[in-house]
Amino acid sequence: MDLTEATVSGKSRPYSRALLALLVPLVVSLTGCISNRDNAASALMIDPVTTSSVPPLSADSEIMSDEAVVRDLAGSLDSSRLTGLHPWSNPLTGSAGVISGLAAHPSQSGSCRQFRTTRHAFDGVSLFDGKICTQADGRWEIVSFEPAGG
Repeated sequence: MDLTEATVSGKSRPYSRALLALLVPLVVSLTGCISNRDNAASALMIDPVTTSSVPPLSADSEIMSDEAVVRDLAGSLDSSRLTGLHPWSNPLTGSAGVISGLAAHPSQSGSCRQFRTTRHAFDGVSLFDGKICTQADGRWEIVSFEPAGG
C-alpha cells in the first residue's frame, strides 16, 4: 500500500461520516413531517376547523351604521364650524367619507342640518344627500339619507 493513498482514504472517511451525520437527521425529520399526511394532495387541502365566526353585515346594516357615524359627526359640530370639509370613518364597516355642504335650517321641532357626504366602501364610492334634525330630547335623528340625485 502506498503511503499517500492511505492518507487520502483516511481523511475521506471522517469527512463522509460527518456528512452522513448531518444528512441522516435531516432526512428523518423531513419524513416525519410528511408522514403526518396521508398523501401529497391532502397537504394542499384547507383545514376545515373554525375557531370563531363573525356574521357579516348586510349592505343595509352597513349603510345604517355609516348613517349613524355621519349623523353623530354632523350633529356634534358647533354651528360656527359647519362650513368646510369634515372627514368621517366607521371602523365597524371600514367605510369612510367626507361631509360637505353642511347647512343649518330652523324647523318646527328645533333645528335641522342638511349635508352631502361621500361614502368610500369596499363596493365603491357613493354620494349621499342627508338631513338630520333635533328631537324634543335634544338628540339628532336622521330624517333622510339617500343616494344623491335619487
